[in-house]
Amino acid sequence: MYFDLNKLKNDGFVEFNGNLIGDDSLDIANNLGKVENIPGVDLVQTLVPSNNINNEASSYSGIYGFEEFPFHSDMAHWYRPPRFLMLRCLTASQFVSTKIIKAAPLFENEDPNDLRRALFRPRRRLDGHLSPLRLFEGDFYRWDYLFIEPIGKLAKSLQARIEQRIAIATPNIHILAHAGDCLIIDNWQAFHARSTIPAAASNRKLERVYLSEFTG
Repeated sequence: MYFDLNKLKNDGFVEFNGNLIGDDSLDIANNLGKVENIPGVDLVQTLVPSNNINNEASSYSGIYGFEEFPFHSDMAHWYRPPRFLMLRCLTASQFVSTKIIKAAPLFENEDPNDLRRALFRPRRRLDGHLSPLRLFEGDFYRWDYLFIEPIGKLAKSLQARIEQRIAIATPNIHILAHAGDCLIIDNWQAFHARSTIPAAASNRKLERVYLSEFTG
């Protein structure tokens, strides 16, 4: 393997130099494992800062613009979100960071019965359905304060407790400082956020690819 899988397992993330693995993001991802083909989502997504804020938007960029993104897991509103996400730097900025926290410590004092009974739902229908969701599904965690909503008092109370713990958690801070730098996040075991985007970093550009497993 091109990086330490134990670090990814233990910490929920791993950084590496993608230039040593492939020529572009899809090439790198294919050399590492299996790219997840999600209906309606490009295999490689380009992420650029946008200050065009729209409160009805369906993305973090549309809602927060250049402001800080809150901690979340990608596609938390899906019944089973993608396992891993890879971020690859195309245009670097030393002024923008990705923040990561492990999910398990946030939930370790919760009653398993409460975790099972506290149900959430997507903010909007997904494929015409509003499937009930749990923040802990037995083999993965999910978190998104915006795009999933608590159903009932038990879920609202759980959401508030997790939000408080996130607020005081000490995250790992990562800056993709060079073109080709890559960061893989375990989307089932860690939550991530983005710092604010200053004017000097408005040209920052990343690419994102989802993977289901590693085989390389």
